[in-house]
Amino acid sequence: MTVCYTWFHERFWILLADASEEIVHIYARAYILMLLSSQLFADKNANRVHLRWLPYLASLDELGRYSWGSAALTWLYRCLCRGTNRNVVNLAGPLQLLQS
Repeated sequence: MTVCYTWFHERFWILLADASEEIVHIYARAYILMLLSSQLFADKNANRVHLRWLPYLASLDELGRYSWGSAALTWLYRCLCRGTNRNVVNLAGPLQLLQS
């Protein structure tokens, strides 16, 4: 399931200075979800945010316990493997990791 980036921008563009801690956590989850979907685990849906990562954001305290680097590298290898198919014309994935 995916949601358009515009939906996120309309709802999470500006965080008010007097926002409660709960609202700050909601905005943090939205930001991290967009980061995961657009940078680390990008695919050909460049204008959509995948909600498959949402269960991992249920607890911000637990977020640091996941091996995000390993997961991003695995995702990159998966995308590169798919790119070897001769019928593939576009390559997607966290290609910025190749520039490091």
